[in-house]
Amino acid sequence: MISYMLAVIILMAIPGPALLTIFGIGAAFGYAAGIRYVIGIYIGANLVALIAFSGLSTALLQYPGMRTLLMGVSLAFLIYLAFRIAFAGSNFGQSKNAAPPGIRSGIILQLVNPKAYMTVSALYLSFPIMPDTPLTEAIVKLGLANIVWIPGHFVWLYAGVRVNRLNLSQRTSRNLNIALAAAMLCLVSISVFFVNQ
Repeated sequence: MISYMLAVIILMAIPGPALLTIFGIGAAFGYAAGIRYVIGIYIGANLVALIAFSGLSTALLQYPGMRTLLMGVSLAFLIYLAFRIAFAGSNFGQSKNAAPPGIRSGIILQLVNPKAYMTVSALYLSFPIMPDTPLTEAIVKLGLANIVWIPGHFVWLYAGVRVNRLNLSQRTSRNLNIALAAAMLCLVSISVFFVNQ
């Protein structure tokens, strides 16, 4: 069980699309918007865990056409979120009064996030705790993961909000948002590469 918790902590520390967007939304839109988004990410992470635990994700990914479709949807949504973060507060491609990504966006991100499925599958298939009772093992693993997920997501949000409160110049802030969006897209590309191997 200790090795499982260490694995959860290590995987939580490695930034993927969810953590980078939490940081980016905190930096671009502030704490209130970030909390709503984190709630969505948290709900989505648990939905992904249930999908992975049930075996549905493995069954779906056995069909090459389904895999291609899911990857296309994933990339489209992640590009949309990267665009929102990169151009937060500007008039380019969105209204200044446009609502920041919220709970629904967080849920959708996790459902289309390749790293989320890879992480949950790795945690579920490895580190057996109660191999004779798979349902109990899934519940225990999900509970333990949530102990790390909840504060971990808020640490990333707090870091983003701290950047937001530095009162950076508009140019510096825009460059930071663009760099975050580019890093997110880079990580997504790497995730897609490994999923397709």
